[in-house]
Amino acid sequence: MFVIQEHHASRLHWDFRLQHSGVLVSWAVPKGPPLETDVNRLAVQTEDHPLEYGTFEGTIPEQEYGGGEVILWDTGSIEIEKWREGREVIVVCHGRPDGGLGGTPRRYAFIHTGGMGSSRKSAAAQEKAQANWLLHLMKDQPATEGGKDAPAPSDPAEMGEPISPMLAALGRREDIRDEDEWAFEMKWDGVRVIATVVEGAVRLTSRSGNDLTATFPELGELHDAVDAEARAAGETVLDGEIVALDSRDRPTFSRLQQRLGLTRPRDVERAREEVPVHVMLFDLLVRGGDSMLRDPYRARREALFETVRAGEHVQLPHADHGDVEHAIEISQQLQLEGVMAKKESGIYQAGKRSRTWVKIKNARHQEVVVIGWRRGKGSRSGGIGSLLLAVPDSEGTLRYAGRVGTGFTDRDLEQIAERLRSRSRKTPPVDDVPATDRRDADWVRADLVGEVQHTERTEDGRPRHPVWRGWRPDKQADEIRWDA
Repeated sequence: MFVIQEHHASRLHWDFRLQHSGVLVSWAVPKGPPLETDVNRLAVQTEDHPLEYGTFEGTIPEQEYGGGEVILWDTGSIEIEKWREGREVIVVCHGRPDGGLGGTPRRYAFIHTGGMGSSRKSAAAQEKAQANWLLHLMKDQPATEGGKDAPAPSDPAEMGEPISPMLAALGRREDIRDEDEWAFEMKWDGVRVIATVVEGAVRLTSRSGNDLTATFPELGELHDAVDAEARAAGETVLDGEIVALDSRDRPTFSRLQQRLGLTRPRDVERAREEVPVHVMLFDLLVRGGDSMLRDPYRARREALFETVRAGEHVQLPHADHGDVEHAIEISQQLQLEGVMAKKESGIYQAGKRSRTWVKIKNARHQEVVVIGWRRGKGSRSGGIGSLLLAVPDSEGTLRYAGRVGTGFTDRDLEQIAERLRSRSRKTPPVDDVPATDRRDADWVRADLVGEVQHTERTEDGRPRHPVWRGWRPDKQADEIRWDA
């Protein structure tokens, strides 16, 4: 979403806010968004706001920060074409018919003006300069919607709210009793996706609710893969995993990283030529408008194969029934992430973690929140040496979880530095970092999720021998917990 709020505070300005990574990234525009292409406007980046603030309209008490009248000037949806942290953001805004943008799509660019400046500047002066951006209405404005792969968008009213995916509990082979009651799928090393298909449109949604449709246009193939009768009857909702394959046709998360976060058509087109993706479909949640959430797993799987046909980018992997040892052996032979055990009588519990789905991993992976970095030495001198990590405890309180300094390519380090540049803060986001790890550390906002591979969890609650695997833009920091 985007929202522009006309804010009558001590000085009139317009707050331009864009939804990104679970928050509203915000700029104050003193003279308002430009409506002509030859005009640049100052935009001062302010603190991020929660998504709930996107619908606020009313009066802020004078004694509070930002006191004054707030009016919804325009609001709607955005397509993010480029998001280079701290440097450049390009979005297409689709506002209301009666909104301040005039009811037509507008492509805006936010360009950072620099501001790192001389080291002799005061910290306050540097911080102020770093907040300054230019807001520009681009000359190349959108004339039509859609792209060559995906069908033209249909009325969003034809699609309901995305279904939150069901989650699995971490387990072991010993947790599977009465094997005849279970089915076993391979665990794919990718990004979870909920795909909604109606006549004329496909929508791809991540586990955290972010729209992935523009990032993976080749998966517009899902439209024709779904039975025409089901499409005509109403929406069909599928659960699966988006993967990128290596030269031996094995899913590899590191290759998929090259596609994540891209939305600008030119960037997507270039990346998809090098890294094509596939979707591994394993569940059918709604068929032709009829919910199947209360149907048992076996019935949903049978309906999936009746409703969807495989294609170039759409895959329907089979499941083993009643033989967990064989499934684990196959996953190890194929060097896959592990096995998903699913009770055949189990219903689909949207948004919940259930013991009727058990993930049995061949390797230990842990999602982590990046809270800072330490400077490198030797070949990494002047750059990032290691990332400082944290993981929320069972009550949701963020706790220090050590650091990771291996698994990075040179390209990874450059991209990580770029992403962290605009997130700096003066103090650590957690209060239990040991003094040895605080030394020469740079701290960042605790809102980015990554993933590491490790051998085990140490007695003091940290991953042993962690190796960086990549960012997880499909996850929110507050939903992360220890896997084991």
